[in-house]
Amino acid sequence: MKRILVPIFTLLLVVVLLGGSVFIMLRIQARIREENKSKGARRDLAVPVQTARVGRARIDELLTFNGDIQAMQSVEIMPKVSGRLAALGQDGQFFLSEGSHVQQGQQIALIDDREWKAQLANAEAAKSAAEASLAVAKADILNSEAGLLHAQASLEQQNAALLSAQAAQASALAARIDKEREQSRQHNLLAQQATTQQNYDQAQTAAEQAKAEYDRSEAAAKAVEAQVRSAQAAIKQAEAALERSKASVQQAVASLMQAKANLQQAQINLSETRLYAPMNGVVSQKNVDPGAMVSPTTPIMTIVAMDQVKVLLSVPVNHLSRVRPGQTKARLRTVSRPGEQIDCLISKVYPAIELNTRTAQVEIVLDNTPDEDGDYALKPGMYASVELLIQSREDVLAIASALPIRNLGKFIVYVAEGNKVRAVDTRLGIHFADQVEVLGGLQENDEIVVVGQHRLTDGAAIRRVEGNNLKLPGE
Repeated sequence: MKRILVPIFTLLLVVVLLGGSVFIMLRIQARIREENKSKGARRDLAVPVQTARVGRARIDELLTFNGDIQAMQSVEIMPKVSGRLAALGQDGQFFLSEGSHVQQGQQIALIDDREWKAQLANAEAAKSAAEASLAVAKADILNSEAGLLHAQASLEQQNAALLSAQAAQASALAARIDKEREQSRQHNLLAQQATTQQNYDQAQTAAEQAKAEYDRSEAAAKAVEAQVRSAQAAIKQAEAALERSKASVQQAVASLMQAKANLQQAQINLSETRLYAPMNGVVSQKNVDPGAMVSPTTPIMTIVAMDQVKVLLSVPVNHLSRVRPGQTKARLRTVSRPGEQIDCLISKVYPAIELNTRTAQVEIVLDNTPDEDGDYALKPGMYASVELLIQSREDVLAIASALPIRNLGKFIVYVAEGNKVRAVDTRLGIHFADQVEVLGGLQENDEIVVVGQHRLTDGAAIRRVEGNNLKLPGE
């Protein structure tokens, strides 16, 4: 038994020794390979990079904004009179709805006008009545003027009669005095028996007759004076009647003017039952249908002018000094024209600044020509992307805007010189897309690192690697 176990044990020991030797040899070979790799890495310290040449290009400084497209004119059609909407269109020939094209002066709505025609008829009748009243008042003036003339003529006649009566009274007074003096003389002569009783009696009778004649003339004069006063009163009455007639004429004139004004208002109200398009445009919204009651507060439809539209941009105040109406160029893109841009100019800069955003409205006006189907590509309410060309520089040094490394306020670009690089402090200008203007630090055709620059330091060794380098302008 012992003789059998010994060979087996010996065989197992040999197998174990051989396996351990193979394991140790494999470990040693792996360590050697690792050491060889580390030694090779220590020998090759150059950083693999890709390079390109500095070239020249055109640099445009652009500001990009999103704007709203709006109609140049938008009118909400509302009636001036109340009533039932009879039709949308003209005499039932067509029916207006959203998208309908209208021409300036074209009838677009009709309100039931029967009530307004009745009011017009009443106004015309009132005007005719006022004209008749004015004619009567003017005739009264003529009558009053004639009465005044008659009273004035009567007064003149009475004044002449008064003068005649006063003359007759004066003559009768003179005769009375003479007869009374003769009577007194005869009385004295009779007392002296120098005359006869008959002469005295005759003188006394003559005196009494003269006194009676004087009394008659005095009464006649007083009667004429009364007639003069009556004629004067008649003149005052005629003058008062004339003033009343003039007042009646003024009132009639005022009534006629009021009637004419009412007639004109009735004519206007009747004309307002027909609504006309104030401009060429398109119906953008229809709010009511025929048969509905409308009033001056009811919007019937909205018409927008589409041949021209405006784009409004909100531009910060720090850029306003560089935006010039009629000079600053712009490029506009919309979703309605994919892949297409519209070259245009800034039309207007609004004077007021929005306090909340500190921006100003900048306006661009665009022609908007419809296609064969009458559809407009630019519609109010659309968004537009607008690039403003602030300034453009031709033939300037330019590099990719991703190349400069910002370090402590400086912009570093690595220039390849042989198998090493030199860190160059570069002054930069305006940016455009993926390019930036170089104002100083680099020269044309300088070889610069375009890939791998973030692993470099000043004076680092480099190893150029072939690849799809970033191509700079001019290459």
